[in-house]
Amino acid sequence: MRKTGWCLAVAAALISAASATSFAWEKGTHAYIADLLRKKAGVPNIEEIYGAMAPDMFNYLFENPVLAFQAWLYEQTHYNFMKVWDAARTGGEKSAAAGFLSHNNVWGADVTAHTASLTLDPGEGYVITKAKMLHAILMTDPGYAALFGSEEAQAVALEICHNFIEAAGDVILKRNAPKIGRKLMAIASRPKTNIRRLTIKAYADDLSQFSASTSYPLTPKEAAGLIRRVENEFRRGIIGYGYLLQGDEAVFIENIVVEFCSLAEAFLAAYGFPVPPEETLIALISAGISIGIDLCAADYMTEVNATVDFVAAQLASHGIK
Repeated sequence: MRKTGWCLAVAAALISAASATSFAWEKGTHAYIADLLRKKAGVPNIEEIYGAMAPDMFNYLFENPVLAFQAWLYEQTHYNFMKVWDAARTGGEKSAAAGFLSHNNVWGADVTAHTASLTLDPGEGYVITKAKMLHAILMTDPGYAALFGSEEAQAVALEICHNFIEAAGDVILKRNAPKIGRKLMAIASRPKTNIRRLTIKAYADDLSQFSASTSYPLTPKEAAGLIRRVENEFRRGIIGYGYLLQGDEAVFIENIVVEFCSLAEAFLAAYGFPVPPEETLIALISAGISIGIDLCAADYMTEVNATVDFVAAQLASHGIK
């Protein structure tokens, strides 16, 4: 599994700068968790499914002005998430907000991915453990080992592996929950704007205040417009993602690779890095995802199903229903 040093260095630059908003579970997995939570609670509303994916809506944009606010927005949606619950008034809004809260990185689903696995090492998240395993395998390649020998470089490499594991997880989820793609399309296609309204009420004014410290100051109205636009684009992306989850696995993986390459190109262009040939990025991404699938195939769903029980108990203990 030889890789050129140039290809790896480019990918390292990409993931290093994106590390402030490292993902945990991927979109399909968050939707699956929320779907089972809804069934456990006996709630017929499906707003939770879309709400559970929504905290990551700002993570995939590497162009300004969103890029200038990205780390702040990640902190708000993953740590200051109660603002969304406090903004909810109607039954539909409360359902969407409950899904949003199920995602969080304090006591929600992201905890088992990032911080405390329920089935592997309780001292670190499932995704982190698997990323380290993937990194160790890639370190057997001489070119990879030469590039990531230093402590700083290894930290960057683990971010690369982190993202590969998350993508691999949704491939495994697709095998075990073949109907999840149809559910994603159903909820994202509905003309419901609960999450859009809630995130605007929760974060627009504070985003306007924060933006004053950046090169892209926004009025409260402009901040609301930005959130509205991002949520709309995210919703359309979920429809496409759901469609791919329904189809052939090889096509799904191919599209993941293409998406990763597109993100790489957008990020590198934004930061003035030369964009490498597409085939070099494809080789790295394809290999990382393939090995990640092998590493997670036997226990991914066990961890995810345990996460459902964990989050259900956390929601109940916080009075969220």
